[in-house]
Amino acid sequence: MAADEKLIQRLNQKYEKVLNNMFELLDCSMSGHTGGSMSMLEIIIALYFHHLRLHPTDYDWPERDRMILSKAHCCEAIYSVLPELGYVSREALKGYNEYKEPFQGHADRWATPGIDYSGGSLGQGLSFAAGLALSEKLKTTAHPPESSIPQFLPRFKTIYNPLYRVFCILGDGECNEGQVWEAAMFANKFKLDNLIAIVDYNKFSLDGPSEEIMPLAPFGEKWESFGWWVKEIDGHNMREVVDTIDLAKNLYGDGKPKCIIAHTVKGHGIPCWEETHVHLARGKGVEVGLAEGRKKYGKGK
Repeated sequence: MAADEKLIQRLNQKYEKVLNNMFELLDCSMSGHTGGSMSMLEIIIALYFHHLRLHPTDYDWPERDRMILSKAHCCEAIYSVLPELGYVSREALKGYNEYKEPFQGHADRWATPGIDYSGGSLGQGLSFAAGLALSEKLKTTAHPPESSIPQFLPRFKTIYNPLYRVFCILGDGECNEGQVWEAAMFANKFKLDNLIAIVDYNKFSLDGPSEEIMPLAPFGEKWESFGWWVKEIDGHNMREVVDTIDLAKNLYGDGKPKCIIAHTVKGHGIPCWEETHVHLARGKGVEVGLAEGRKKYGKGK
């Protein structure tokens, strides 16, 4: 079922608020992984303000959905959401990448309320996410929730909703890592249909164009050959993002892990970052990008 227009409008409004939080964060630090943070911003907005099952006051609620940012260097996007959720103060944005501050240069579960995974070396997040997904399925199987369905109907198999789902965001460049595909095989073997991977396919990695560094095509067919349900989308179309994640969630019970390949643009929304496919912006690169961003989105400094 397609999302209603009011929801899409609300999420687009959240986009502007979160974007301006990111501008403040970058303005104070004058450094950040701007390209990959901007390319996945619509995905982050859709997850945190619509799809993820979260507790309004307890960021460590045991039944929360888990969000694993495997491309953990692009943490600015999530950091900019957390003040809107009330998990951290807006003042924390000013301390990005500073000693003893909650917002470090890579997502860190032990430093930041609301972060589920401490990331560093790329390629490891999907393995971590698969382990969480398997843990949930084992626990639900061993301790199923109470049900009103009669148990004297053996020909019917009861499928319980998962206690939580696990979402994992990967970069396309890190999909060159062999561990990603080991995790993909693992998820298929254990039928982790409560695991949803989203690839931010922005076509560029640190060293250059993804297809020149190490070709991924045919990308979707690769995931399908590993036994995953796959859907390719426009990662900057909020409605398409929302509807596809909803579909992936509703397919729970089919025994297949899910992979959404989101075609995106590195540095999306900021012309100079888009043109240069910026990975890490510092100093003048941040200044010019912020000036363009504030002009485009109507927010003066």
